[in-house]
Amino acid sequence: MKIKLRNIGLLIVFLLVLASCGGNKAAEEKVETKVENRKSTEDKSEAKLVIEDVLGRKVELDKPMDKVIIQGSGSGGPFMTMMYLDKENFYKKIAAMDDGIRRDRNDLYQRLVDKIPELDDVKRVSNFADNDFSLEELLSIDADGIIAPVSYKAQLDVIEDKIGLPIIYVDYHNQDFDDHLKSTEIIAKATGLDKNLDKLNGFYKEKIDSMKERLKDVSDKPRVYLEHGYEGEHAYGNSYGNEMMWGKIINDAGGYNLTGDVLGEKEATPVSEEFVLSQDPDMIFVTGAEWVEKPESMKMGFGISPEDVSKKIDKYKIRNGWKDLTAMKEKNVYVIGQNLARDMCDFYAYETLAKTFHPELFEDVDPEADMKDFYENFMPIEYQGTWFSKYE
Repeated sequence: MKIKLRNIGLLIVFLLVLASCGGNKAAEEKVETKVENRKSTEDKSEAKLVIEDVLGRKVELDKPMDKVIIQGSGSGGPFMTMMYLDKENFYKKIAAMDDGIRRDRNDLYQRLVDKIPELDDVKRVSNFADNDFSLEELLSIDADGIIAPVSYKAQLDVIEDKIGLPIIYVDYHNQDFDDHLKSTEIIAKATGLDKNLDKLNGFYKEKIDSMKERLKDVSDKPRVYLEHGYEGEHAYGNSYGNEMMWGKIINDAGGYNLTGDVLGEKEATPVSEEFVLSQDPDMIFVTGAEWVEKPESMKMGFGISPEDVSKKIDKYKIRNGWKDLTAMKEKNVYVIGQNLARDMCDFYAYETLAKTFHPELFEDVDPEADMKDFYENFMPIEYQGTWFSKYE
């Protein structure tokens, strides 16, 4: 009897293990089946649309994507461009998105949700760049493809064959004028959101071409130090190499990016206190945003006034040696919105910096009026707040 009971017990354990293995296998087969079904559908349909992304990859689609998973919503991804291309309907194309815009551009996000409540119902997925995402979750989303910045490629390469979705890359982050225009065309073509394509690219090109023409003979350039204002006055924030974001903007706008002398071309990292003090820059720029999780950061945006900005800059004098810097003493210190880079609205950053560096060449240029015009044409909300301010 004891032997029989023991055998029955072993049989139960064996069956439980077998069931567990079968469950895991079933889950794996479920994922594989979904991928195969997607691939099978792609194979059966004759591709009618070929998208060449910024990496030169040719991606075949049967038609413009009805639903797309997007990444980099708060930092150079397709979200903002989709909105500029069709401010009334862009959100209907989003199957899922990361939460970057709600986290890093909360002032903008809340205003958009007030205008378009449905935006808050869009499914959220993890930021792929953090390698924190579920393959099964992605496969459960009814999407036709993914659009992401090129900086996400390493992470997406790992799962591309497993999800059976076309992936299209764009690049606003490198601040290359041609890539801005090309990325916008790619997004419009891939999603069918082409209502404002010609108008948007035409607007951007006109502003940038005008700036380049005015600066073509400039040789005398102010020496500029810029840092990311996320850390506030108590710690030095990132500065940029000459081919990276604000470093490139400074140079393209007719300034001399001092930190380009010590940082790699595509590097973004703080420089030393000794470097800043030894250089005694002609002008200092700090970028700001309404980073909700960082109360000590430099603030800039919809709910900020110039007075708020000047009070905050005053606090930077606690830094060793800063009250003796020429730029600080002569009040050649400026704050500009961090989110005015890597975007089709960054013409404002170029115009503003160029006018600050070379006011005599840009007397007739009004960046504020141009930005207001941009909002009226391409944004579902009104232009408000402070996006550039001089220390007073």
